[in-house]
Amino acid sequence: MQEDLKVKVWDAVKKLNYKPNVGARFMKGQTTNVIGMLVPDVSQPFFSAMIAGAILKAGEIDHVIIISTSDGKREVEKAAIDSLSRTVVDGLIYCPVSTGDPLPQIESFKELPIVVVGRRNVFKSKPHVYTDNVKGGYLATKYLLRLGRKRVGFLAGFWSSPCTIDTIGEVASSEDAGKYTTLDRYTGYRRALEEEKIEYDPSLIVICGYDYEAGYNGARELLERMVEVDSVIAANDLVAAGVIGFLTDQGINVPDEVSVVGYDNNLIAPITIPTLTSVDQDPRTLGSESVVALSKILSGKEVPDTIIDVKLTIRNSTSVMHK
Repeated sequence: MQEDLKVKVWDAVKKLNYKPNVGARFMKGQTTNVIGMLVPDVSQPFFSAMIAGAILKAGEIDHVIIISTSDGKREVEKAAIDSLSRTVVDGLIYCPVSTGDPLPQIESFKELPIVVVGRRNVFKSKPHVYTDNVKGGYLATKYLLRLGRKRVGFLAGFWSSPCTIDTIGEVASSEDAGKYTTLDRYTGYRRALEEEKIEYDPSLIVICGYDYEAGYNGARELLERMVEVDSVIAANDLVAAGVIGFLTDQGINVPDEVSVVGYDNNLIAPITIPTLTSVDQDPRTLGSESVVALSKILSGKEVPDTIIDVKLTIRNSTSVMHK
């Protein structure tokens, strides 16, 4: 091709924002054995474990994975989807930043297989692989109540919150609740309170993020409200570590005065002081099962949703309430 013609072609490509039709390649049966995977934050232990599980399973079936992250930000997610849509991936494993509505950019993959991981009910026509977060919230709350704890704080983690402490109940009952793991956990929390006939108190709810500082500041917010708190369920283990850090700095004994439960049961849970009771949602299995689901689609099979069970791992951050 002559040099001036090349320049004209590339100018047209840029002007028209042309993208190669990777979906057409899939429709023709051509595959590359490359899977795209987009997660909110690769630095979070939960997502790094999910990625590890996906990579191991992909290797077993002679596939490789291209990892991309949205850094918990909607705009970065848009750019990542656009970038992945230009590559030669056979399909996408997608863990969206929770905002309540699917990104229109995902239409770039409308002819390629997509598996949603870590969320439920994001797309009507795509398979989802997720953990039973309602059960997770229920198990954590029920355990604390059986220890005699009656004032259970709930740190509700979001990348971008769809609610306030006054509207969280309404949003948790909506059709969009499954797009936010915290709302499902909140539903389990409320269910356990109702079973034990414990009155729900919205002042025990704190909207927060997903890092150590979110837990530290969330615990501070609870105490500054001057409400009685004898236990806290955190959005994840990093948040729980922040809660423990703040309580310890204030001279409040964990677990005797305030018990703390984390979520994820990741690598930090056994090394916090005290060691952390946590809901184990097995992120490695989430990752591996999402690869299995995508490979089945690539083989032409119908794939239903996959729900991963959870369990409570009990350590030293929780104890019986002594009056």
